[in-house]
Amino acid sequence: MTEPILRVDSLAKSFGGVRAVRDLSFTVSAGEILGLIGPNGSGKSTTVNVLSGVFPPTSGSIILAGEPIEGLPEAQRVGRGLSRTFQTARVFPEFTVRQHVAMGCHAIRQVNPFASILPFGSWRREQADIDSQVDEVLRLCALHPVADRPVASLSSGQQRFLMIATALAAQPRILLVDEPAAGLVEHERQELAELIRGIRQRGIAVVIIEHHMALIMALCDRIVVLNFGAKIAEGSPAEIRANPAVIDAYLGEAA
Repeated sequence: MTEPILRVDSLAKSFGGVRAVRDLSFTVSAGEILGLIGPNGSGKSTTVNVLSGVFPPTSGSIILAGEPIEGLPEAQRVGRGLSRTFQTARVFPEFTVRQHVAMGCHAIRQVNPFASILPFGSWRREQADIDSQVDEVLRLCALHPVADRPVASLSSGQQRFLMIATALAAQPRILLVDEPAAGLVEHERQELAELIRGIRQRGIAVVIIEHHMALIMALCDRIVVLNFGAKIAEGSPAEIRANPAVIDAYLGEAA
């Protein structure tokens, strides 16, 4: 059996006396789209923040490609193959779109940046590879037509796609996306769904937090449901849709 790209075992996170995440376990395979859903305050964003290194876990383990990463800082987790986006657009408005995406490549640079002062040999070869990687990501995220425009000129929807593109430039094995459809109109949500499927086709796993249930049900291979920080259900979209505990905790509330 193939080893999961990500294994989360008995993960817990407390803030003082508040147990935000409790005994959470799940796995994600390469090229799988896993949905993480639950009511507001159920621990979804805290889980992503612990996985990405914003918060240290109180207990439990996070295994990425067979190696524990729970003790690593954010930057090293990116270098190991775990990238993420945020609920709100975090962008540098003065950059061009191409420059912004290129920032994501810094995590995978091998040549010392001081080599750019005298750009010979290995630095030039690496830079050519990065330029090619940036172009590929821009095309995947439908941002190539605006590659040389300033980020400040993009629509809010395009800025959300830009966050995904910048995260992809680091060549992750797994991408965590936190409410990517927030503020998107219908045709943008359809474009987002196609983008995430395109990411999956490249063998990259995706963990998606999202309140838009139609998008989650259409996209995900499996869904993990949280309530009060604990997992209450896990299964296929059809199984989750029919689960009484989920209906009570989440779907019924939304309805």
